[in-house]
Amino acid sequence: MASDENDDRSGLTDLLAELGDSDVVIEVVTGNGRKAPAAGALQKLEQAVEASYRALAGSARVDLETVAVLDEVSKRSMSVWLRVKSQGEAADESELKFLARGTLAIIAWMDGSQTHQLADLQQAIRVLAWGTAITSAAQPVLPASAELVAAITAWQQAKDALAGGDAVRIITNNGSAELDLAKSVADPRALLQARKLVNHSAEMIFVVEMPDYQATGQWQLKHGGTRTMAYCEPGTLLDKFYRRELDVRPGDALRCRVDFETSYGPDHEVLSERYRIVEIIEVLPASRAETAPQPPRHEPEASRHVTEELETAS
Repeated sequence: MASDENDDRSGLTDLLAELGDSDVVIEVVTGNGRKAPAAGALQKLEQAVEASYRALAGSARVDLETVAVLDEVSKRSMSVWLRVKSQGEAADESELKFLARGTLAIIAWMDGSQTHQLADLQQAIRVLAWGTAITSAAQPVLPASAELVAAITAWQQAKDALAGGDAVRIITNNGSAELDLAKSVADPRALLQARKLVNHSAEMIFVVEMPDYQATGQWQLKHGGTRTMAYCEPGTLLDKFYRRELDVRPGDALRCRVDFETSYGPDHEVLSERYRIVEIIEVLPASRAETAPQPPRHEPEASRHVTEELETAS
């Protein structure tokens, strides 16, 4: 019995023996008596691997090409052998190891993290960058948060496409990982808004880009170099603007007290800010261009000389 089982697995064993640092194998073993995994599920797994490699590669362009597909009917298993295909200069050994280990780290974070904080995954990737010597910088450049979330989304979609009882293993020359289909990230996009600071109050000066002529309560304002839409609460000085008792023009400034909510990403970048004006302290009119005084008119030199001569003669 053991000999037969070894014979059945010899195909996959031979395949794994030929793996290099640029290779990755996806193995899917179907459950519940089904003969083969769905083609759509395999395709989504390939897309998840490719999304992970691209996120980790940063500005370098990498693609994955299919080298071989192994269908082990007796074991209800199908394996897909993929290979990194670089665009331009080929990736070196350290970069390939980083891509493989980083992909496994994403899977481990998705299946093993209790809090699913994106900062924890980025720290793990930073440690991998140091360990594989792909950078000499003290703080290596990390994958963009949005690209990591795109990879996590792809893995979650692949999990959702698989059936209960299926088993998936991702195999590289630098380690392997089994997907836990019972673990999920319900809303990967929410990872980009891991922290929020809500209802902070401050006194600010906004420049009016467009007054609220339609009385919607929304004012198009500018603070420094940032354009924003601010909601104005009823009961402020701007009520007089709506009653046409106060003139506010583009370029005027509003010194006001606002409540604002700032949304931060996991790496502390500001994603968005929302302002609500609760009090108008002062309207500061823009400086109006005044009519410049006309310079004194000077008579031509020749005419002035003639006049002087006539006065002397008389």
